[in-house]
Amino acid sequence: AQLIDEQLIPADELGMVMRSRNESISALRSKEIALAQALERLEKTAVDLHKKNHLLEAAKRNLEGADRLASLGMMSAGIAHELNTPLAVVKGLIDKLSTQKELSDQEVALIARVVGRLEKLSEGLLDFARVRPPANNKEDIWNMVDEAVTLVSFNRKELIDQRGLVIENRIERGTHILCDPHRIVQVFVNLIRNGVDALIHAERTAHPQLVISAEIETRDESPWVVIRIEDNGPGIDSAIIDRLFEPFVSSRLDSHGTGLGLAVANGIVREHGGVLVAMNRSVQEDCSGAVFEVLLQVAN
Repeated sequence: AQLIDEQLIPADELGMVMRSRNESISALRSKEIALAQALERLEKTAVDLHKKNHLLEAAKRNLEGADRLASLGMMSAGIAHELNTPLAVVKGLIDKLSTQKELSDQEVALIARVVGRLEKLSEGLLDFARVRPPANNKEDIWNMVDEAVTLVSFNRKELIDQRGLVIENRIERGTHILCDPHRIVQVFVNLIRNGVDALIHAERTAHPQLVISAEIETRDESPWVVIRIEDNGPGIDSAIIDRLFEPFVSSRLDSHGTGLGLAVANGIVREHGGVLVAMNRSVQEDCSGAVFEVLLQVAN
């Protein structure tokens, strides 16, 4: 209706203007039709995308459920693995109590701490099921490392004495982090026990020694503490060092090597916003050995 009939258009300059107007209107209407078609296709695409997003969210929820089941299975195996050390401590003290009929005050206190640790390990499964974040308490690193050294030393006492193995806690008191102390003790127990077992089975190490130290580093203008667990044993096998923190990867083929301790430790450190790395001592050093570093942010 907006177009001028060709028969009514004169053959002069005004006619040229009319024809130009007709062409502009026809082009505009064509663009409008194309735009309407594009909008229709866009609407169909949006509806289709909405459906696919819904399906993707459903699949994601199903995947998260499956992943939680797999993680729960690994955590259950990890908890069973972690129970061995405190149970061995309790068993040793009970054996002593049954033969000598008495325990020292320090040993009684150790039993109380170990039982508390067993309770916390069992609570870990419930926390996982409830998806409760780890507790954040301001804790002194020295206390947690000392607790871990005590547990491992009592658990491996006979073998440590036979090998003349020395465990040194060189960390100074007063460095605090925000953490769940029972979970971080679990990390140190795993790392220290791993180093102790490597030294116990290392026949070529004349003076086996495991040293725990710490230093403060600044990263992104924030203070971080680097806890180093270092031994002078044979080091980490190059064939597995890249997969060391994967579940069921073990550096020991004996009955103690379940391959879960380092995977569990890595998960706990990551839950606390930290990093766990493993390496061998550099070739410039006088002896071989493994080094584990735990990086955690210092509490203000």
